Amino acid sequence: MSSRLDPTFVLAQIELLRLRYPNIWDEDDEVLLADSLEGETHLHEFLAVVVARMCDADAFAVGLNAMLNDLKERRDRFNDRYEAMRTLAFKVMTAADVRKLELAQATLSIRAGQPKVIVTDEAALPENCIRIKREPDKIAIKEHLARGEPISGAELSNAEPTLAVRVK
Repeated sequence: MSSRLDPTFVLAQIELLRLRYPNIWDEDDEVLLADSLEGETHLHEFLAVVVARMCDADAFAVGLNAMLNDLKERRDRFNDRYEAMRTLAFKVMTAADVRKLELAQATLSIRAGQPKVIVTDEAALPENCIRIKREPDKIAIKEHLARGEPISGAELSNAEPTLAVRVK
């Protein structure tokens, strides 16, 4: 990367401009500030490279998400195939009344399964058999705080500046 596209170099250029012409930042003339930054630093070129890299990263992320979705679907198909073959092997061995079969790849055996819990009436369960996940409802908390209602244990943060990027 050339030095003019190095963030340290660009920041140093901005600081040098700030030291030489501090009044540019004191005035309310945004056009003067923008023109000075463009003419005296490589800020625009640097940020153009940054935005291009952001777009590249976003494109890769979108592509990888699509690829991951395809791979997850493929994984799910293989898992379904595995379960279908397992069920088929169980049915065939049960029909043949074979409890154990040794093959070169694996030993298949039919054994007693484990009992499963079936909840027939959730409301009738005793409290010591109920698990409740407690988590803050941030949407409700924000609504209360925005209306000026105090919420013990919560507060609104100061809004932090954010960067908006439009590429379309």
